[in-house]
Amino acid sequence: MNTYKITNITDMLGKRDIKFNTIVNIEYVDDMKKKIISVKPTEVVYLSASSLPISVHGLRMKNLITVDEISKSELASIQASQAKPVAQPIVPVETDDTELKQNRKKSSK
Repeated sequence: MNTYKITNITDMLGKRDIKFNTIVNIEYVDDMKKKIISVKPTEVVYLSASSLPISVHGLRMKNLITVDEISKSELASIQASQAKPVAQPIVPVETDDTELKQNRKKSSK
């Protein structure tokens, strides 16, 4: 199984081009099921497959995507650098309701 780095480059097309900033769909077969990946402009997708699907070849020939084969060590380093940070819990801020009530009374007069 090879790993491919697929990048949507429709943002680099001419401004008046029909395919400028379009979402590209990549179709492939995984475990006897057809799957579709939607790739937005400038988005990078990593696909592990034994060979490139026909839809990827067609999009590459139309100059809508770029395809690079990467090694497993490169993929591991990329995944390690893109680790998602843990979200911090949100602490509610207490407000003094008496000040709010006084401000409302003053503004309504």
